[in-house]
Amino acid sequence: GARPLNRPSTSTPGLRVVTGAAPRRGAGFGVICAALLAAGLIGLLLLNTALAQGSFTVHDLQATAGELTDTEDVLTQSLEASKSPANLAARAVAMGMVPSQSAAFLRLSDGRVFGVAKPALPSPAFTVMRTTSSSRGPAPALAPAAGTTAKPTTR
Repeated sequence: GARPLNRPSTSTPGLRVVTGAAPRRGAGFGVICAALLAAGLIGLLLLNTALAQGSFTVHDLQATAGELTDTEDVLTQSLEASKSPANLAARAVAMGMVPSQSAAFLRLSDGRVFGVAKPALPSPAFTVMRTTSSSRGPAPALAPAAGTTAKPTTR
Protein backbone atom coordinates (compact mmCIF):
# COMPACT_ATOMS: atom_id res chain seq x y z
CA GLY A 1 0.00 0.00 0.00
CA ALA A 2 0.34 3.52 -0.22
CA ARG A 3 1.53 5.44 2.66
CA PRO A 4 0.37 8.84 3.74
CA LEU A 5 2.77 11.73 3.25
CA ASN A 6 4.35 13.24 6.26
CA ARG A 7 3.22 16.72 6.10
CA PRO A 8 3.82 19.15 8.81
CA SER A 9 0.78 19.76 10.78
CA THR A 10 -0.55 23.22 10.77
CA SER A 11 -1.31 23.25 14.37
CA THR A 12 1.10 25.16 16.65
CA PRO A 13 3.01 23.09 19.07
CA GLY A 14 2.40 23.68 22.74
CA LEU A 15 4.82 26.09 24.39
CA ARG A 16 6.19 25.44 27.81
CA VAL A 17 8.38 27.47 30.20
CA VAL A 18 11.93 26.24 30.62
CA THR A 19 13.71 27.25 33.81
CA GLY A 20 17.54 27.61 34.13
CA ALA A 21 19.70 25.18 35.98
CA ALA A 22 19.02 24.93 39.63
CA PRO A 23 21.10 27.48 41.57
CA ARG A 24 24.02 26.04 43.52
CA ARG A 25 23.64 26.38 47.20
CA GLY A 26 27.44 26.68 48.10
CA ALA A 27 29.59 29.71 47.27
CA GLY A 28 32.82 28.10 48.58
CA PHE A 29 34.92 28.78 45.51
CA GLY A 30 34.30 32.53 45.70
CA VAL A 31 35.09 32.59 49.41
CA ILE A 32 38.32 30.67 48.85
CA CYS A 33 39.40 33.05 46.07
CA ALA A 34 38.63 36.10 48.21
CA ALA A 35 40.55 34.60 51.17
CA LEU A 36 43.60 33.84 48.98
CA LEU A 37 43.54 37.34 47.53
CA ALA A 38 43.30 38.91 51.00
CA ALA A 39 46.13 36.69 52.32
CA GLY A 40 48.34 37.65 49.36
CA LEU A 41 47.72 41.36 49.89
CA ILE A 42 48.45 41.11 53.61
CA GLY A 43 51.64 39.12 52.85
CA LEU A 44 52.80 41.80 50.40
CA LEU A 45 52.08 44.53 52.94
CA LEU A 46 54.11 42.73 55.61
CA LEU A 47 56.98 42.10 53.17
CA ASN A 48 57.03 45.75 52.10
CA THR A 49 57.02 46.88 55.74
CA ALA A 50 59.92 44.54 56.59
CA LEU A 51 61.95 45.82 53.62
CA ALA A 52 61.31 49.44 54.60
CA GLN A 53 62.40 48.69 58.19
CA GLY A 54 65.56 47.02 56.88
CA SER A 55 66.26 50.05 54.70
CA PHE A 56 66.01 52.38 57.72
CA THR A 57 68.30 50.09 59.71
CA VAL A 58 70.89 50.06 56.91
CA HIS A 59 70.75 53.87 56.70
CA ASP A 60 71.27 54.25 60.45
CA LEU A 61 74.19 51.79 60.41
CA GLN A 62 75.82 53.61 57.49
CA ALA A 63 75.49 56.92 59.33
CA THR A 64 77.03 55.37 62.46
CA ALA A 65 79.86 53.87 60.39
CA GLY A 66 80.57 57.30 58.88
CA GLU A 67 80.72 58.92 62.31
CA LEU A 68 83.02 56.17 63.59
CA THR A 69 85.30 56.59 60.57
CA ASP A 70 85.51 60.33 61.24
CA THR A 71 86.31 59.66 64.92
CA GLU A 72 88.99 57.15 63.91
CA ASP A 73 90.56 59.72 61.58
CA VAL A 74 90.64 62.37 64.31
CA LEU A 75 92.16 59.93 66.80
CA THR A 76 94.75 58.78 64.24
CA GLN A 77 95.75 62.38 63.55
CA SER A 78 96.02 63.07 67.28
CA LEU A 79 98.18 59.99 67.77
CA GLU A 80 100.42 60.94 64.86
CA ALA A 81 100.79 64.46 66.26
CA SER A 82 101.75 63.11 69.70
CA LYS A 83 104.36 60.83 68.09
CA SER A 84 106.02 63.66 66.15
CA PRO A 85 109.71 64.25 66.95
CA ALA A 86 109.13 67.83 68.09
CA ASN A 87 106.38 66.77 70.49
CA LEU A 88 108.45 63.88 71.87
CA ALA A 89 111.47 66.17 72.38
CA ALA A 90 109.35 68.78 74.17
CA ARG A 91 107.93 66.15 76.52
CA ALA A 92 111.41 64.74 77.16
CA VAL A 93 112.70 68.20 78.09
CA ALA A 94 109.67 68.72 80.36
CA MET A 95 110.57 65.48 82.18
CA GLY A 96 114.16 66.65 82.66
CA MET A 97 115.76 64.48 79.99
CA VAL A 98 118.80 65.68 78.07
CA PRO A 99 120.30 64.39 74.83
CA SER A 100 123.22 61.98 75.13
CA GLN A 101 126.54 62.72 73.48
CA SER A 102 127.54 59.05 73.25
CA ALA A 103 125.62 55.89 72.47
CA ALA A 104 126.03 52.21 73.17
CA PHE A 105 124.26 49.39 71.36
CA LEU A 106 123.37 45.91 72.58
CA ARG A 107 123.23 43.00 70.14
CA LEU A 108 120.53 40.66 71.42
CA SER A 109 121.74 37.55 69.60
CA ASP A 110 124.90 37.19 71.70
CA GLY A 111 124.52 39.96 74.32
CA ARG A 112 127.55 41.95 73.13
CA VAL A 113 127.75 45.67 73.85
CA PHE A 114 129.10 48.00 71.15
CA GLY A 115 130.29 51.47 72.14
CA VAL A 116 130.63 53.13 75.50
CA ALA A 117 127.75 55.06 76.99
CA LYS A 118 128.59 58.04 79.16
CA PRO A 119 126.18 59.89 81.44
CA ALA A 120 124.57 62.86 79.75
CA LEU A 121 125.06 66.25 81.29
CA PRO A 122 122.46 68.97 80.96
CA SER A 123 123.52 71.55 78.47
CA PRO A 124 121.93 74.97 78.31
CA ALA A 125 122.31 75.03 74.52
CA PHE A 126 119.73 72.29 73.89
CA THR A 127 116.51 73.70 72.44
CA VAL A 128 113.37 72.21 71.04
CA MET A 129 111.87 74.10 68.15
CA ARG A 130 108.15 73.94 67.43
CA THR A 131 106.08 75.35 64.63
CA THR A 132 103.37 77.75 65.66
CA SER A 133 100.43 79.15 63.78
CA SER A 134 98.45 82.31 64.28
CA SER A 135 95.13 83.46 62.91
CA ARG A 136 96.51 87.02 62.49
CA GLY A 137 98.82 86.72 59.55
CA PRO A 138 102.07 84.81 59.21
CA ALA A 139 103.75 83.75 62.42
CA PRO A 140 107.42 82.98 62.87
CA ALA A 141 108.14 79.53 61.50
CA LEU A 142 110.13 78.36 64.53
CA ALA A 143 109.81 79.20 68.20
CA PRO A 144 111.55 77.70 71.23
CA ALA A 145 109.59 75.19 73.30
CA ALA A 146 108.35 76.05 76.75
CA GLY A 147 110.95 75.83 79.48
CA THR A 148 113.95 75.99 77.11
CA THR A 149 116.27 78.71 76.08
CA ALA A 150 117.12 79.45 72.49
CA LYS A 151 120.76 80.34 71.96
CA PRO A 152 122.15 80.68 68.48
CA THR A 153 125.00 78.35 67.72
CA THR A 154 127.88 79.41 65.54
CA ARG A 155 130.17 77.05 63.74
